[in-house]
Amino acid sequence: MHQPPIRRYLCKVYIMAYGYTGKNRMKTLAGAMFLGMITLASAAQASTTLVGGGATLPALGYTGDVTHRLTSSPVAGSFLAAYSAQTGNPATTYCQTGSGKGKDILAGVAGTNVQTTCPDGPTAPNGFDAGAAGRGTLTQPSFVGADSPLNSLDYSHYTTNRSGSSPLQFPAVAGSVAITFNKANVSSLALTDALVCKIFSGQISDWSDSQLAAAGVPAGVSGAINVIYRGDNSGTTFAFSNHLATICAGSASQHFITDQAFTNVVSKYQSTIPANWNAQSGNANLVAKVVALDGAIGYAETANVSNIFAQFATLNGLDPVADLTNSVTINSTDVVYNNVITGADATTGQATYAALSPLPSTSCIALVKPSAYANPSGYPIVAVSYLLGNSNGNGTDTANVRKLLGAPYNSAITGATTTIGSGTGLAFLSTSFVQSQIDTCVVN
Repeated sequence: MHQPPIRRYLCKVYIMAYGYTGKNRMKTLAGAMFLGMITLASAAQASTTLVGGGATLPALGYTGDVTHRLTSSPVAGSFLAAYSAQTGNPATTYCQTGSGKGKDILAGVAGTNVQTTCPDGPTAPNGFDAGAAGRGTLTQPSFVGADSPLNSLDYSHYTTNRSGSSPLQFPAVAGSVAITFNKANVSSLALTDALVCKIFSGQISDWSDSQLAAAGVPAGVSGAINVIYRGDNSGTTFAFSNHLATICAGSASQHFITDQAFTNVVSKYQSTIPANWNAQSGNANLVAKVVALDGAIGYAETANVSNIFAQFATLNGLDPVADLTNSVTINSTDVVYNNVITGADATTGQATYAALSPLPSTSCIALVKPSAYANPSGYPIVAVSYLLGNSNGNGTDTANVRKLLGAPYNSAITGATTTIGSGTGLAFLSTSFVQSQIDTCVVN
């Protein structure tokens, strides 16, 4: 059972997902945190605010609050608050745009701008609202979060639009991707990989399917399975599809495709998305939709699911909270430098990558091989989330950007972070990266 009694009691009191009515569970701690937040914000005013955004998957870990897309004051105990609490470090802001849009803003893609506002709502913002942080002259983000690593198009966009600079990318955290559901009279769901493959390919389309009996769906339950998926370019989708393409038995003509766009992921099964499937932007919006719609099932980073007491399934007998380790190890052999995602294998759908040409002289674009976390031991659907930045153009923020990109490898900061670690659905990475490596990459 993965909605204990207190969750059942509170399941209707849910998050204000990017401006929708409701209540964030973390707000129950607001009174206790208020003075700490004021103290933290006051101390941070000594330095210029760093402006970031992007991935929604690690947002609860980074900011401690996903009530709105834009978090201007990360909650005490969150990763960004722990960074700012270190002597001399500045305040930060974080706008949840999704990984794909975050990378576009980093690269200066037409139609995006770090100054563009970050409003709540169902549509991914086109900017990080730097002006709201008092950074009205900022021309590039200080940092970006992304769970879908740089691909060849991202890199091309960056080199075209950011002359004299190069993108930086280093893995920061891991997060489990939960299968969240809402069906009357279904109190628990024990899925297998085989069932997940069939549900998200559309081969199992009704809750009455006999194959779901073994997963805990009682006799007499019926109705269309409403798949809720990410409609934006999503790192969560990339991670989910990375798993599907690896473990789902397919053929050369019909298989899942590893991609950040869900319509591409299922394109060999569904040339047209079924009418009862529903697209949402951002993890919080997706989970809120599942909670609101009977018969719904979707995928989202576990912290976002737990945050509003939504139900989630076990997968192969494993729990996305209990069975995600406190620290996820990334071996040096799992990392390649100056490589980007180039697409997916035409036969298997698994992600492909290749070295950049011309090859940079530095080692500042670190890619964790997607195969290294496609089907790990422990809970099997895992995302690796990166922090990205700019090699040049950081100006007076240079030293602070260096420290922020190196923060996931700083034990004083990770040790003070309570929103990432055991029981959260997020984990820091155990890697060989050190601050000095980051420092050489952030030139000026």
